[in-house]
Amino acid sequence: MKRSLFFFFLVNSIVAFGQFKEPGFGKIDPSELKMTKYEKDSTADALFLFDNGESKFILNRDRHFQFVFSRHFRIKIFKKTAFHWADVKLNLYKSNSGKEQLRDIKAVTYNMVDGKLVTSKVERNNIFDEESKNFTTKKLAFKDVREGSIIELSYSIVSDFLYELRGWNFQYYIPALWSQYSYSIPEYFNYKVHSKGYLPFNVNNQSNHFEKFTVHYDSEITPGTGGGRVSAQNSDIEVKTLDVTLATKDVPAFISEPNIDCEENYMQSFGFELGSTDFPGEMHKDFSQTWASVNKQLVDDDEFGQALKAKSFVNDTVKKLCKNISTDLEKATTIYNYVQKRMKWNGVYSLWAKRGLKTPFTERSGNSAEINLLLTTMFQTAGLKADPVIFSTRDNGNEIDYYPTLTKYNSVLTHLEVDGKQILLDVSNEFCPFGTLPANDVNGKGRLVNNLEGDWVNLDTQTKYKESKKYVLEIHPDGKFTGTVDGIYDGYACINYRKRLSQEKSNEDFVRKMQENIKGLSIKSFNVKNVKRADENLIDSIVVEITDHADILGDKILFQPLLFERIEKNRYTLEDRKYPVNFNYPISETYVFEYTIPQGYEVETLPQSKIFRLQDNSISASYNVQILGNKIFVLFKRDINKILFLPEEYPNLKEMFNQIVKKHSEQIILKKKS
Repeated sequence: MKRSLFFFFLVNSIVAFGQFKEPGFGKIDPSELKMTKYEKDSTADALFLFDNGESKFILNRDRHFQFVFSRHFRIKIFKKTAFHWADVKLNLYKSNSGKEQLRDIKAVTYNMVDGKLVTSKVERNNIFDEESKNFTTKKLAFKDVREGSIIELSYSIVSDFLYELRGWNFQYYIPALWSQYSYSIPEYFNYKVHSKGYLPFNVNNQSNHFEKFTVHYDSEITPGTGGGRVSAQNSDIEVKTLDVTLATKDVPAFISEPNIDCEENYMQSFGFELGSTDFPGEMHKDFSQTWASVNKQLVDDDEFGQALKAKSFVNDTVKKLCKNISTDLEKATTIYNYVQKRMKWNGVYSLWAKRGLKTPFTERSGNSAEINLLLTTMFQTAGLKADPVIFSTRDNGNEIDYYPTLTKYNSVLTHLEVDGKQILLDVSNEFCPFGTLPANDVNGKGRLVNNLEGDWVNLDTQTKYKESKKYVLEIHPDGKFTGTVDGIYDGYACINYRKRLSQEKSNEDFVRKMQENIKGLSIKSFNVKNVKRADENLIDSIVVEITDHADILGDKILFQPLLFERIEKNRYTLEDRKYPVNFNYPISETYVFEYTIPQGYEVETLPQSKIFRLQDNSISASYNVQILGNKIFVLFKRDINKILFLPEEYPNLKEMFNQIVKKHSEQIILKKKS
């Protein structure tokens, strides 16, 4: 893969504009230093003045192709909240087959001090290396960064790894005046492209030219009577190249709202993957794979399929676990619970069992592949039909299913077939019961790896987030509430609750944090059941005193009855959301409030009951209020039955939440009897 490529690219919404002319390094326009805000987005804490990238191919002295990736950008800093842009990390990949080298790095901060331009340069000895197995990370921090500064960085990376030509991000979390990427690709090479985002390209220029590459031959001595020394020499070849420039101008900052699967799925970007090479005098070499060949590659790999064959170290354990168990489902559940209890996930998602399976088993810790391949091999040892599934977690982005690849997948789970049912399992999560996938696994499709050709598996879930609470409270004349809160948590609500509990050293610490985070809450006692039983609902019971949630105005008590469960503001605020709303899983929430009216008071004002429902009933909510004797009953129930809402459905969704927020803001008013 030390050679490179021809390009195929598809893009929509193209407008022809002039190409960006990159300013020389250090040539700062004084007006940019005087800027105090960006007129098109006054909330922005920083602004890319430009970001310009280029990739081109070179031929080294060993007659191997490399590519050189160059980048040059300037960022205007408006606010302190943008100072993190001045901390830069550059990852350089390394392996046994090659490396990446950083060259020609320049980093300067510009400030206007007493009417004069002051520069602060980052010296080479202030660039630090951080080593890991596959990367050297270059770390630097711009000096003397303050509000009003401009930071400028340029560098080049020379890479041996032509399989994935470096792509480009055209959109950021701050706006950009101009973002541009250019590349020239010799005709010998063919790349596949994966692109994301919704922004149109203002520039899409494509052309061809002939590039001259110099081929170097070292001097040689030919033995024998007719031999002799052949001097070193160079010869030039001309190669047709495809030249492409893509650019966007006035790029808006990417604004993330809740219920998004992965932000990078929707930020304007693209990347490459080598498909094939066609060198003169050589056979066509195809780097493109079929899914069948990907499957075979995984089955044959020592850190994947071959690792599953080393079963002897779990034979005795599986035999002991399954003794006197007659059904396959019970065997599977027993093995799952054993592995879940024994193994500790180290927090690393991986496709590969880097240390095999025996070492993680012995050490009781491993990455996601090691733990789930261990589960798979134990199922197989028990005579169950189980195979691994490769997939991309939600925070890693969408899977690439339109061409075969391994590079976009980052984890492994287990596919089990038992009693005619297909069950997906990820035992790396200590809180998920048998049959429930961690929420971060629910992401499109995964690829089943087996001894045939593999297959697609939908990574969806039928498990709900289900929460039910009942507040039984007495209202006091001073506006204080006392009583109990009892909750039942099922599905993902239960998983999330157990995780929060596990993050504290004790229940006392958990209670302390709850009181710190919820205004006016004082907990007198706290009891929770089934914490260690992942297959059981979690139940809690709390004795509470609540203050600061009622207003006393003369002889009246005013309060919003949903207290902590009130939706105070709409989380959906964008005028036009370009990406879908993704709830991850179905949601069911029920909150019941039973208030005892203080003696000598009566109800003056009560909110009206109301039902909220989208047209297709994908989301429904009901708000019900009634009086029975000296008690007020308030019920709020919300059901989200559909996980994915497309951008065109967003306005109705947003408006529904506006109405719910408005209803939740309404008050109950109690008045002293005359």
